[in-house]
Amino acid sequence: MPIRKRPPNSKNPEKSVFLLFHQAQQKMDTEQNKLLNKYKITPRQFIILQTIDYHPMTNQNEIQKYTKIDRTTISEIIKKLEDKNLISCRFNTNDRRYKEIKIGNKGRNILRRLQENMDEKEKDFLNELVFKTKKKFLDSLKQYTKL
Repeated sequence: MPIRKRPPNSKNPEKSVFLLFHQAQQKMDTEQNKLLNKYKITPRQFIILQTIDYHPMTNQNEIQKYTKIDRTTISEIIKKLEDKNLISCRFNTNDRRYKEIKIGNKGRNILRRLQENMDEKEKDFLNELVFKTKKKFLDSLKQYTKL
C-alpha cells in the first residue's frame, strides 16, 4: 500500500481524549445493556427506577431534578414502568396536580438483582483502571458532569 502524505496540521484521532472516553462509554454501555436486556429494561428506565426507590413517594418534577432527564422522556418512561407493573402512581391527596410515584414489589425485586449485578460490573470496570488516583479521577469526572 502506498504511503499517503498527511495534510498539514492533521492530528491523529487515536490520541483524542474524547475518542477514548467515547470508546470507554461504548464498552460500558454494552456491558450494562447485556445485563438490563435480561429484564427488558433500558438504562434510563433503570436510572428512574433507582431514583423512585431511593426517593419514596416522589413525583416527576423531583425525578427530573435528580436525573437531569427531560420531562417528556420521564413521562414516557414512567408510563412504561407503570405498564410493566414495576411502579404505581397516584394523585397527591393535598395537590391533585402532582402524581406520587412509588416502586412496587416486582420493581424492587428486579431493581435489587440489577443493582447487585451493576455493582459487580462497576467493580470490574474500576479494577481494570490501573492508576494511583482512582478516587481523584472519579471525583473529577463527577465535578465535570455538574458543569
